[in-house]
Amino acid sequence: MNMYLFLKLLHLLLFAFWLGTDMGTYYSSKFVVNPKLTPGQRTTALHILLGCDLGPRVAMPLVTPTGLHMASLMGIAKVSTVGLASIWTISILWLVLVLAAHFSKNEPLKKKLKTIDFWIRPILVIGIGAVAIYNLIYPTHLMAPFLNYKLLVLSGLILCGLGIRRQLAKFTPAFVALVSGNETAETNDILKKRMDNCLPYVYGIWTGTIACAALGLHLIG
Repeated sequence: MNMYLFLKLLHLLLFAFWLGTDMGTYYSSKFVVNPKLTPGQRTTALHILLGCDLGPRVAMPLVTPTGLHMASLMGIAKVSTVGLASIWTISILWLVLVLAAHFSKNEPLKKKLKTIDFWIRPILVIGIGAVAIYNLIYPTHLMAPFLNYKLLVLSGLILCGLGIRRQLAKFTPAFVALVSGNETAETNDILKKRMDNCLPYVYGIWTGTIACAALGLHLIG
């Protein structure tokens, strides 16, 4: 298997992993907010949700370097060896940050890593979006328009993820109250409302990932 075919396989697997585990996250969330279940059952469902949610967090940092590396090998993206190495390095460092924030047992460190990860994302949205728009106007590095469209969609996906995090800011305190034995009707209302508010962003992520797949397969654009 040559490098191009390996990257193509990895890129497709990342798409499947992202979309599939995101649907698992959505499905398990229904049990997290179900007031008919015990706090223990809902906590188990939350652990499943967080495990599934790792899928998109792993896939997101890797889709860009695999895609751009493929485009470079195809000759539709002019990216130097140093440029590719830089993109891969940044992406892998982001992935390490995501994994460290997920698996760390040190709660203060975990919180700090999650904060860093959160603020990296707006920077990426602006940077990726700017590169895409510039190359649509002046196709000097990314000559195929579908590459720029995919980058714009990726920026939207990152924004959707930020929207979900914003909605869940009040979810965690309410869930802590639940498992601490302080469950009330108000607590359950907060949990359900916050999960419901996430749905437009969830549907946006599903639509965006499918759109990226269609663009990559040249079905649209």
